[in-house]
Amino acid sequence: MDLAGSLESVKERMEKAAARAGRDVNDVKLVAVTKGVEPGRIIEAVKAGLLTFGENYAQEFRLKKEIIDRTVVENVRWHFIGRLQRNKVKYLIGEVDLIHSLDSLSVAREIEKKAPGLGTVVPVLVEVDTGGEAAKGGVRAGDLVGFLESLRQFPSIEVRGLMTMPPYFDEPERVRPYFKALRELRDKLKSAYPGLRELSMGMSGDFEAAIEEGATIVRVGSAIFGPRQ
Repeated sequence: MDLAGSLESVKERMEKAAARAGRDVNDVKLVAVTKGVEPGRIIEAVKAGLLTFGENYAQEFRLKKEIIDRTVVENVRWHFIGRLQRNKVKYLIGEVDLIHSLDSLSVAREIEKKAPGLGTVVPVLVEVDTGGEAAKGGVRAGDLVGFLESLRQFPSIEVRGLMTMPPYFDEPERVRPYFKALRELRDKLKSAYPGLRELSMGMSGDFEAAIEEGATIVRVGSAIFGPRQ
């Protein structure tokens, strides 16, 4: 199946998942993950109607954004979805629409140091560790309130919601409890933190379960672009 066909298939699956949950699919944003995807394929995706892309690495993002900016006239938007390091913050502020993976105060301080000089407020999601995997980032659920309180000291950071990277399973149903846990955590905190509107969860293998559990952003790569080379 070509890219346009793959994209249409993903959109149809999103619509069916939203319908099963009694939701409007327009409340779910599709971020096309371009990790390992050549710029030419991204340009092809823009022509097919995709305008929001997610990158995992700051240097790869900079290279691709430069090429896309020179090549297409459409208003392409970028999200940063990978592990965020302090020394990469300067490459992202003012260049991406949303950072999905804030999970440390040291990075928050770096954002606060850089953002005022650029006259911008940086929209972020807080990454939550729902799976207890040491190799992955994220704030533990029990520490989330304290972390959110600490972020109040940074006026240049706008927390818009939560993100999670649950353990990988071949069966999407085994991932569902992690999505449900993130939604329930968000709902529990929403009265105290009304800005927590977004839930970034779900990838190519499990985005339908994520939508059924309340995702407002799904991050889909291989289901659109095919397996990475």
